[in-house]
Amino acid sequence: MVTTQYQPFQKVQQWEQDGHVLLIRPACGEDAEELYNQLAHVVGEGIYLNETPESLPNINQQREEILSIQRDGGMYTVVLVDQQIVGAAILRRGLRGTSDHIVKFRTWLTSQVRGFGLGKNLLEYSVTWAESHPAIRKINLDVWANNERAVQLYEKTGFKVEGRRPQQAWLNGEYVDELYMGKFVS
Repeated sequence: MVTTQYQPFQKVQQWEQDGHVLLIRPACGEDAEELYNQLAHVVGEGIYLNETPESLPNINQQREEILSIQRDGGMYTVVLVDQQIVGAAILRRGLRGTSDHIVKFRTWLTSQVRGFGLGKNLLEYSVTWAESHPAIRKINLDVWANNERAVQLYEKTGFKVEGRRPQQAWLNGEYVDELYMGKFVS
């Protein structure tokens, strides 16, 4: 069994694009309400995330989730445009002992900022975070097969399809497969 010391990753990225200030930073408890509200909009679209509005954690649970993920050696990061949260990326650690070397990637962006490269920035930030933690060997994720933009981004970043669950979801009047993808980082 490998014993690890978890070091917080506090890297902040800020840049300007088309007259807007963009920022990627670690989430904090104070972000819980805005995260909840923005995530509720994304979930309400019913296309990208396997959740329903009723399954979302309330604001207090959201706050505890942020702190719990970070306390357990994972990453919870937000992306802001002009000081408004428009998305997040999470790397949740696996169970201690059996899969502590694995993180599961989850991300989302609000509809108004999709297609502007923020997803790529969040993914690169997350991979860099994972690579900076020697105890982490692999990043896993799942994605709907019809989310071609995301699948192409993951493949460009070195993720490989490791499995497929046929007809796992009913989205927009059709059955959609779920892809399991992974990338080794050390």
